[in-house]
Amino acid sequence: MHLRLLYVFSLLTFNLSAQNEVIDSTLIDMKNADELLEEQRNLNFEQFFFTALQQKAIGNFDKAISALESCQSIKKDLLPVLFEFGKNYFSLEKYPEAEGYTKKALKIDSTNVYVQLLLRDIYSKQNKHLEALEIQKKIADKNPDKQLDLVILYIKNNQIENARTLLLSLEKQGVLASRLIPFKEALMKGKIEKPVEVNQNKDLTKLSLEELRTQYATDKSFNILRQYLLKLYENKKIKELLEESKNALELYPAQPFVYLMQGNGLNQSKQYENALLSLELGLDYLIDNTSLEADFYEAMSLSYKGLNQNVKASNSYNKAIALRQKKL
Repeated sequence: MHLRLLYVFSLLTFNLSAQNEVIDSTLIDMKNADELLEEQRNLNFEQFFFTALQQKAIGNFDKAISALESCQSIKKDLLPVLFEFGKNYFSLEKYPEAEGYTKKALKIDSTNVYVQLLLRDIYSKQNKHLEALEIQKKIADKNPDKQLDLVILYIKNNQIENARTLLLSLEKQGVLASRLIPFKEALMKGKIEKPVEVNQNKDLTKLSLEELRTQYATDKSFNILRQYLLKLYENKKIKELLEESKNALELYPAQPFVYLMQGNGLNQSKQYENALLSLELGLDYLIDNTSLEADFYEAMSLSYKGLNQNVKASNSYNKAIALRQKKL
């Protein structure tokens, strides 16, 4: 009798042990399946994100956004994805969408300088200069090398006294960059106001190059300068154009037209990288002038073409065409 009970007990113990092994094995398989699934999700996310970066690099912003939407369906509202959304919509000139995604990114990391810079540019493109100024203050507070942009935005907001005070403060600290010196001198002399484009004087258009050269020597007003630089460019006096535009920037450091003419001269002399620098800086001063903005992008297209950056050249040219159509 005891032997029989022992036998039955042994069978029960064996069966329970076997069942536990099956349960443990199932749990392990389920855990492995979850890990494999998560690993696959991560791989898919990385692949879509890499595709987005590739498409953006070659100017296919719509395709980049499509890839980012796939990223978003896997992992929602990650900072890098939101930032890339903002950059792509910005490149497509869909500024409200770009602004929305960039603000979401700042909610995740409010001090990220790259996201702040993007939002500042989005505001500037929408002529929200006061909002751009507030963002730039935060950027410049932690990045002293961004003070020039702050000066420019003060000027765009017609806060001339703030621009003057900032430049004097930088000078006292001994950190006034050489490129800011023309600003300081012009501000101290009261020559800088909110940059606006001056209408061409029709009488000046009838003057010859020599007449304009003589008149500009005695009267360095912007009206005369404008026609003088145009005439130099039309007559292919590129060396003189570069010299005069460089000198003119000391008198009118906030006039975008001067940067455009310098950029045109540098393009003609095949100094494409320097041309881009001048044109990009000039765009910072541009306010509500669609025609002049189109001229800038057309000149930038030539610069990119000279540097064999054909995608960027095409994008810039298309922007110029779109701006001119908008004007019509």
